[in-house]
Amino acid sequence: MDGRVRLRHPALRDAQVAALAQRGIAAIPGVRQVEINTLSGSALLLYDSSRLGRDRLMEMGVAWAVWLDEARAGRIGPLPQAGAPH
Repeated sequence: MDGRVRLRHPALRDAQVAALAQRGIAAIPGVRQVEINTLSGSALLLYDSSRLGRDRLMEMGVAWAVWLDEARAGRIGPLPQAGAPH
């Protein structure tokens, strides 16, 4: 659905990882709200589709998936940059 996306990743079950991810994702221009459920390992993102297009959202999703994979392996590195060029 345009303006709303749900993501699932096992690393989001870790409260520390979830808190970092929530803060980082919320800083992305165009993201209105981020709700993370650590029981299900999911994140609900509400975003302004006129400011954040689906292609850009998918690019950033790939960067976050890599970060979450690393975090799950115990290597919590710098958060993906919200304003990084694509």
